[in-house]
Amino acid sequence: MFRKLRKIILLVLAFFVAYSLAGCGKKGEEMKKDLDFTVCDVTRMPEELLDIIEEKKGNIFKLSYMNDDYMYIAIGYGEHSRQNLNVVVEDLYMTDNAIYVETNLITEENTSTDGQKGETSMYPYIVLKCEKYDLPVVFDID
Repeated sequence: MFRKLRKIILLVLAFFVAYSLAGCGKKGEEMKKDLDFTVCDVTRMPEELLDIIEEKKGNIFKLSYMNDDYMYIAIGYGEHSRQNLNVVVEDLYMTDNAIYVETNLITEENTSTDGQKGETSMYPYIVLKCEKYDLPVVFDID
C-alpha cells in the first residue's frame, strides 16, 4: 500500500513539475500591441516639430517628439532627385519596453513626373501621430 501511495505522489509531483516548466518559456516573451496612428501633414504638426524636420530633412533622420497631448514619430530619408518616392509604414507596435516602428521607402510606379526626372529634389519623410507613451522608440527603416 505504501508503494502505491508513493507512486501516486511521485506521479502528481512529476505532473506539477512538468506543468511548471512548460510555463517558463512564455515569461520571456513580450506582449505586442499594435498602435493606432494618424499620418500627419504639415498643417497638423506642432510648429516646433516642423522646424526640427525642416532643419534635418536633407539627411536621413529618425526622431520622436512629444507635446502635452500626443507622441509624434518622424522618419526622413534625406534628399533624393526622384519625384516618385513614398514612405510606407510596415509596422507600428508597442511592447513592455519600447515602441517599434518599421518603414520603407518605395518607388511609386504610376506617378507621373511630367518629364522632369532628376531636375528637382524631394525630401521624403513621414510623421506619425499616436497616443503619448513614456517609452523609447526603436526605428527600423529600409
